[in-house]
Amino acid sequence: MGKQIKFIWILTMVTALLVISGQIYWLYNQYSYTALGYMVQLNDSLLVLQEKSFLLANTDSAGKGKEAVEDTDSIRTTYSLRMNIDERKTESQVKISKVYSRDSAGNLQQVDSFNVNNLPVDVVVDAILRYTNYLNLKFDRKAFDSLLVSHRIHATDLQLVKLDSNLWKGTYVPERSFLMYRMKFVYPYNPFAKDAVVGYIDIPINPLLKEMGWQLVCSLVLILLLVFCLVYQVRTIIRQYKLDELRSGFVNTMIHELKRPVQTLKMCIAFLNNKRMRKDEQMMDEVVKDSMFELDNLSAYLAKVREMTRADDEQTPLSVRSFDLGETIEKLLRLTSIPSDKHVRFETRISPRPLIVTADPVHLTNSISNLIENAIKYSGDDLCIVVEALLQNKKLLVKVSDNGFGIPVHDLPHIFDKFYRSEQVVGRSLPGIGLGLSYVKLMIEAHGGRVRVESTLGKGSVFTLEIPQ
Repeated sequence: MGKQIKFIWILTMVTALLVISGQIYWLYNQYSYTALGYMVQLNDSLLVLQEKSFLLANTDSAGKGKEAVEDTDSIRTTYSLRMNIDERKTESQVKISKVYSRDSAGNLQQVDSFNVNNLPVDVVVDAILRYTNYLNLKFDRKAFDSLLVSHRIHATDLQLVKLDSNLWKGTYVPERSFLMYRMKFVYPYNPFAKDAVVGYIDIPINPLLKEMGWQLVCSLVLILLLVFCLVYQVRTIIRQYKLDELRSGFVNTMIHELKRPVQTLKMCIAFLNNKRMRKDEQMMDEVVKDSMFELDNLSAYLAKVREMTRADDEQTPLSVRSFDLGETIEKLLRLTSIPSDKHVRFETRISPRPLIVTADPVHLTNSISNLIENAIKYSGDDLCIVVEALLQNKKLLVKVSDNGFGIPVHDLPHIFDKFYRSEQVVGRSLPGIGLGLSYVKLMIEAHGGRVRVESTLGKGSVFTLEIPQ
C-alpha cells in the first residue's frame, strides 16, 4: 500500500509540474506576442508622426506656391529658376534646365534638373516648391520626444544617418533577451535626401503585463487551483493511509484487549463447570464478580466502537433535557470501578446546588466517565481526582483534574484523534483502544461546545468541557 501511494504521489507531482510548465511556456509565448504587437503599435505611431511632418511641409509649400504664381520674380529670387515663362500663356513652353536653392548662408546650390513641357505654370511652381521643401526637411526632435513620452518610453543611441537608398516609411527590427525586449528603429524623416534617425527603444514590462491582465489572472487562478488540488489530494491520500494504519492498529489492539476478558470468562466458565468447586459459595461469588467485571469491560469496548461508528455515518443524535448534573456526578463517582492496587481519592466542587443543566445526560455522563477512567488508568498508585462543575457566562464548565503521569507536549495536538495512543502509554503496556478522548470530543462538539486540555508531564492533567446553556 505504501509503494502504491508513493507512486501515485510521484505521478501526480510530475503531472502537475508538466501542466504548470506548459502554462508558464504559454504565458511566455503570449508575453512575446504582446511585446511584438506593442512594437507594431509603436512603429505605427512613428509612421503617423512622419506623415504629419510631410503634411506640414506640404502646407508650407502650398502657401509659397500661391505667392510665387502671382509674382514670378519671387521664384527667381527664392529658387533662381532658369526658365523662360511666356506671361501671355498659362503654360510653360520651354525646358527648365536647372533649379537652385539658397542655403543658410545665402549661397546658391543646385537642387536638381527637370524637363517640363506644356504644363500650367502654377503646377510647375507648386511641384518644385514641394520638392525643395521636402529636401529641406529637418528632424523634429521635440515632436519625436513628445511621442515617446506619450508612450512612457525613451529612445537610446540616437544617430542621424544617411541611407544607401530611399526609405519612404519607417522600419524596425525586434530584439529580445528573455523577458526584456527592445526595437531597433529606422525613422526616415527626409526620404528625398535619404536622411534618417536610427536608435533603440527599450520596451517596458508594465504595459505588456497590463495588456495581458486577464490572461495572467486566469493562469494564476488555474495554477493555484491545480496546486490546491494537488496538496488536497496528497493530504487526503496521506490521511487515508494513516487512517488505514490506525484501523489496522485498532484491530490488533482490540484483539489484544479482548483476549484478557475472554480468557478470564473461559476460566470462570471452566470453574462453574466443575461440580465440586461450585459447592464453595465464597469462591462462586468471586467467580461471578470477576465474570461481571469482565463483561462490563466488554460492554464498554463495544459501546465505544458503536458510538464512534455511528458518528462516522451520521450526525450523533442527542436527547437533550434538563437534569441535575451534581447528582449525576455523585452517582457516577460512587459506581466508578477502582483497581485493587490503586488508592484513589475523589473531590467534587459543584456550584450551585442543585446544578440544573440542559444536555444529553447519557452522552455527557459517559464523557465525564471517560475522563475519570483515563485519569485512573494513566496514573500511579496514589491518585487524587478533582471534579468541578459550574455555570459561568451562560456556559457549563466541567473540569476533571488529576495528578497522574501527564501528557507530553508533542502528543497534545493528537490525543483527540481516533485510535491515537501515545508512545508513553504504549510503552507502559496500559490497555486501551484510543477511542475514549475521541468520543468525548465528538459528544461535546455535538452539544455545540469544546474540549480543552492543560497538562504538565509528571504532574497531571486538567480537562475542561464547555457546553453552551
